[in-house]
Amino acid sequence: MDSPDPTALAGDLLTLYGRIRRTLLTGKADEVTASQTAALGRLLRYGESTVAELARAEGVRPQSMGATVQALEDLGLVERRPDPADGRRALVRATDQGARAREDAWTTRTRVLTDRLAALPDVDRDTVARAIAILAPLTER
Repeated sequence: MDSPDPTALAGDLLTLYGRIRRTLLTGKADEVTASQTAALGRLLRYGESTVAELARAEGVRPQSMGATVQALEDLGLVERRPDPADGRRALVRATDQGARAREDAWTTRTRVLTDRLAALPDVDRDTVARAIAILAPLTER
């Protein structure tokens, strides 16, 4: 039996990723967009940052990230403060409300996947666990 074509596998993975993402967004109850969630998550993982640094990390234009940060600020999920090293810049950090919102969203998405995984036979859950172990290094550099 021939090994599967890497290009076909890549396409299948991207399709599956999109379907999982849409599944998790279906039950979304808050008004935070995916890009806002990503920026908030980065701030919570790595600490405060400038808008430009966030934009570079997320692979978007600084103007786009500025709009994302402004929306998060309007929702009370992040706050800005002057950069003590350079008064022309502002540092953005997640608020306690932002941390709670991110945790709530994570809990909801985890619950959806948990319910669906629990419906699988044990052997299939074992296969999913093995697939995750195999796929995880693909995201590391």
